[in-house]
Amino acid sequence: MKVNGIDYIAIHRTSRDQYCGVFFGLAVAFDLVPEVRDDVRDLVTRLLDFLLDHHWTIALPGGGFSTVFIGKPEQQLTLTRIGAHVNPKKFGAKYKKLRVALAALVIVPLSAETLDPHNAYFKFNLGAINMFNLIRLEDDGLARKLYRKAYAVVRRTTDDHGNAHFNMIDRGIGKANTARDTATVAMLEEWLKRPRRDFWIDLTGKYKNCGQKDRACKAIPIAERVNTDFLWQRSPFMLFGGGTGKIETPGIDFILPYWMGRHYGVIA
Repeated sequence: MKVNGIDYIAIHRTSRDQYCGVFFGLAVAFDLVPEVRDDVRDLVTRLLDFLLDHHWTIALPGGGFSTVFIGKPEQQLTLTRIGAHVNPKKFGAKYKKLRVALAALVIVPLSAETLDPHNAYFKFNLGAINMFNLIRLEDDGLARKLYRKAYAVVRRTTDDHGNAHFNMIDRGIGKANTARDTATVAMLEEWLKRPRRDFWIDLTGKYKNCGQKDRACKAIPIAERVNTDFLWQRSPFMLFGGGTGKIETPGIDFILPYWMGRHYGVIA
C-alpha cells in the first residue's frame, strides 16, 4: 500500500475492540499527562474523523470493511464524547446531536448482552471501558442518569465475577466502597500466584459445570483460571483452555487495575 508515495505494509482488519481500547487509553492519557495532550488530540481527531467519514464503518485500504459500529450506541457515543472532550470545537456539537438520538438506547444492547454471562465475555470489558469514559465525562444530568442506569445493568451481572478490572472501573465512576476495594486488592494479590506462561489448564471434574462443558457454575478462583492474554475479558467460568506454555503473559491485566488502584487510593 502506498501513502504519499511511500510503501507501507499494514496488518489491518481493525476491530471495534481495538478502537475502543485505544480511545480508552487516549482519554485517560489526555487528562493525566498534560505533555501529550496535543498528540492525543491529533490521534483522536484522525481516528474519529475516519469513522465518521465512513459512516461508523472501519473501511479497509483495499476496499471493503472489517466491522461496523452500527447497533452499538454506547460505543458511538463514547468515541464521540471523547472527541468532544479533547477537541470540543470540532466534535462538541456532533456529540450533542448524537446524544439526543442515542442516549436512551444505550441500555438496550447492554441489557441484551447480560442474558449470557459466559460466552463472548469480552463484551463486558468493552461495556466497562466505554461506560467509564461516557459517564465520567458527561456533563448533562439527564444523559448521565441514562448512562448510569445502563451501566448498573451490566454491573449487577458481573459484580460477583471476581474481576479486579471491573471493580476499578466501578470505583472510577463511583465512590469508595470498603468491601469492593478490599476485595480488589486481594484479587491482585491472587493474580500474582498465576503462572506466567500459557500452559493448558483443565479444571473439568474439579468444579461442577453448568449447562456447557466449559462452564463452571461459579466463578473460578483467580489463581486457577485459564491462562490468557487479558484475564478480565475472559469468562471466569471457563473450565479449560490455554496453550503450550510458549507464550508469556504481558501482565497488562495486573498493571491496569494496579495503577488505577494507586490513582484512586485503593492501593496505598
